[in-house]
Amino acid sequence: MLPKWENQFSVYNARIDEQHKKLFELAAHVEQISDRAVSKGEIKDLLADFFSYMKDHFYDEEKYMEVIGYPDLASHRAIHKGIVQTMIELIQNIKTTNDLKEKLYVVAKQWLLEHILYEDMKVATYRRSLLATDDGQDVEFKLDDEEQENQEAKTYLYKCECKGKVHDVPLNIHKKIQSGKKNFNCKVCKKPIKFHEIV
Repeated sequence: MLPKWENQFSVYNARIDEQHKKLFELAAHVEQISDRAVSKGEIKDLLADFFSYMKDHFYDEEKYMEVIGYPDLASHRAIHKGIVQTMIELIQNIKTTNDLKEKLYVVAKQWLLEHILYEDMKVATYRRSLLATDDGQDVEFKLDDEEQENQEAKTYLYKCECKGKVHDVPLNIHKKIQSGKKNFNCKVCKKPIKFHEIV
């Protein structure tokens, strides 16, 4: 059984989280059709939706990782390429409806469990590892359920004194900084991060 979206799967970037939620929905649809008779056309439509959305998401996610300077971008990009290649091979090698349903389920499961729940969590860990509170403590990006639900699909970017470094913070930390109640520092240069832009 494929997992359903939960806040514990958040990477604390509202735009990426929204895309992940949509992919969880598509994977749930894959799971629903795996137990019932469906037409080849219905499976092809679902496969096309899944493939198209996945490619768009991978593009957005890679651009985001470029912006924040994610150090493992090349290997993450290679994983994306492998998943896309697997989907292409699936589309090209359709033999029977049941065969396609089974393969599509395996890809959805592998992609969700191994990619979002493992690889994408590394990006969230990287982001948190770059920031400290003004008293030197690690930063917690966790949002409560209400904050998670009310997040707009925006990315809040901050800069420090490191050349070319951009920090992405979730809305709750952005609000704390903007209110003047709290500062957050880059762990590398040890200087406070300053607002850059919202994208």
